[in-house]
Amino acid sequence: MKKYTLLFFILSFLIPAAAFADMIYLKSGGSVRCVIENETDYAVYVIMNTGEKTYSKDQIASISRARDEENAMLKEKWGKGKKQRQAEQEKQDLEEKPVKPVDTVRFYDRYWYTYAVRLPPQYNTKTKYPVLFCFDPGANGEDAARRFAYAADNLGWIVVGSLDSKNGPWPPIVRAQEAMLKDIPKRFSVDERRFYATGLSGGARAAATIAYRHLDQFKGIITCAMGVPYDPEQYKISKNIAVYICIGTKDFNLEAAREEYGKLRLMGAKAYKHEFEGGHEWPPPEIISQALDWMAKQ
Repeated sequence: MKKYTLLFFILSFLIPAAAFADMIYLKSGGSVRCVIENETDYAVYVIMNTGEKTYSKDQIASISRARDEENAMLKEKWGKGKKQRQAEQEKQDLEEKPVKPVDTVRFYDRYWYTYAVRLPPQYNTKTKYPVLFCFDPGANGEDAARRFAYAADNLGWIVVGSLDSKNGPWPPIVRAQEAMLKDIPKRFSVDERRFYATGLSGGARAAATIAYRHLDQFKGIITCAMGVPYDPEQYKISKNIAVYICIGTKDFNLEAAREEYGKLRLMGAKAYKHEFEGGHEWPPPEIISQALDWMAKQ
């Protein structure tokens, strides 16, 4: 008998407090583990791991209530689980969402230039659209545009990616950027005071260059695998540009990005830093979506 008493005593410590909850016993013979939010003469309103539900008093045989602190712990646990499931579903939706091909535009402005373009699904010439300019360090503007296409579709933004801008030298980069700025408003219906820029690594520096050189047109920058380094030869940093920094925790630019983020905050710029598990690379789709959502609200 003593052995059974000792076993019960040990198990009572091993079972966490969060395991307890309110219980509703149904006349049908089943039971419901839940947290009772409200009870009236006619119904009981509950929260469960799967969501909220209402039970009529006609369905209920009896009710057993847990302590308030136990219910609070359970609600917190279920809330975290719900957020995790939502994040996983969002990631899956982003990965499975078919991305339509981007088109390419080739034009002449003293030199020949090419850029990829993705128009919103409901594009029409009567609406003025924000534009996101994308820059890849290897001039792969089509790949950059594809990465932002799904999130931009949800916001109703035009996405363009330069096929000329790449890591150095700077004069050809600036020429290509200036040519794009002239061509895009002629070709598409755009809001010239709602331009944004993004890029990876050296492409992030190119994004900062075009934005800070045109403060009257650009509202924000999303930098990937880099912060916003001060570059007196190309631009001067302004607090009027919102900055969203996406960088991997194993990126060799991480410490510099953290330092530059601190400087942006000190000068009063709207800035946000998102560190993700990864190296010197583009952020995953869900972070790209979060970055664009954040930027649209600034």
